[in-house]
Amino acid sequence: MMKMRFAKEEDFESVQMIDDSIIFPEFKKWIENKQIYMIFENEEAAGILQYNFFLEKIPMINYFSLLEKFRGIGTGTLSLLIWERQMMERMFDKFAVALDVSDEGAIKFFEEKGYKKIGAFTVPDNEEKVLYFKHKPLF
Repeated sequence: MMKMRFAKEEDFESVQMIDDSIIFPEFKKWIENKQIYMIFENEEAAGILQYNFFLEKIPMINYFSLLEKFRGIGTGTLSLLIWERQMMERMFDKFAVALDVSDEGAIKFFEEKGYKKIGAFTVPDNEEKVLYFKHKPLF
């Protein structure tokens, strides 16, 4: 059974197993701002979803990562739907995500969930990103 909750400091070790690029000070800030979720499958840490706000008004996913063994079984889809629903309950009807241009799996996943490509950009270290956007009317 899939569950999702806000992350706690004691989750940091599990987060590091999912994505070792996340550093503790950043993680702690996300916890304080309630901007990071832990995703569990049968009580086992399966992934994370971290977001902030694009232009201060559009929830934007920064990290959405599942361990390999939890991919393709609906965990990611359900996690994304829960997050979108929670954002809609807070009266947000638009969502964004920036993906690595080479991450074909993530691009396909978000396109299948209704996200539309609206642009591309390059970040430091010549990392190319594509920006995806979705609008779900509240009413």
